[in-house]
Amino acid sequence: MFPLSRFKALSLAVVSLVAHVAAARTPDALAPRVRLSVFNDAGIPAGTLAQAAARATAILAQSGVELDWLDCGRPDPSDFSPPTTPCSVVAWPHQLSVRIIPRARSIGADIFGQAFLDDTGRGAYSNVYYNNLAANREHTQLSDGDMLGFVIAHEVGHLLLGSNSHSLSGLMQPRWDSAALHSAARHTLLFTPNQSAALRSRLSETPHGPNVPAPLYASARPLPIP
Repeated sequence: MFPLSRFKALSLAVVSLVAHVAAARTPDALAPRVRLSVFNDAGIPAGTLAQAAARATAILAQSGVELDWLDCGRPDPSDFSPPTTPCSVVAWPHQLSVRIIPRARSIGADIFGQAFLDDTGRGAYSNVYYNNLAANREHTQLSDGDMLGFVIAHEVGHLLLGSNSHSLSGLMQPRWDSAALHSAARHTLLFTPNQSAALRSRLSETPHGPNVPAPLYASARPLPIP
């Protein structure tokens, strides 16, 4: 689990512009792609989820990566049948999963998300704790939907970039202060050029398909908020 920015000096944000950027651009058929299965366990409004999808998609697009967002809805606790939908396929690095849940018993209120990695630094699963994000009032320049999109993009970054993927600047900063949030509001809080190159490399060097085995997750690091 990786600590996603402490959000008192804060962390992720922005929405309307991403929606415009995502709508205006034409997908690049030759760009490396990652499919993200998004489970809305927290039951957040469709509009908020759409904002998050637009923001995360635009952030990845700036790095030359096409994000295919799958809205997987909420699980039915009474349905024990094996899943057979595209949402059930997970295979690093091309098919990842994020679960948006209200909160976790063992996670403090200053934690917005976790990326789960194995001993080799690979990961395909992450959690986002939406109630923690929504209750934090430091991101006044950004909607909850934009914040959610930034958090999800940050977590996808951890899953693809692996261990020790925090940086001194850009989206992967471990702590987001007012300057970082201002960058987010201006839609300039992104992956660094080196990180963007690493993302494309990870996705290009690995066969794309469900037969790529997903890693086991032996450890995880939470994302704290300052």
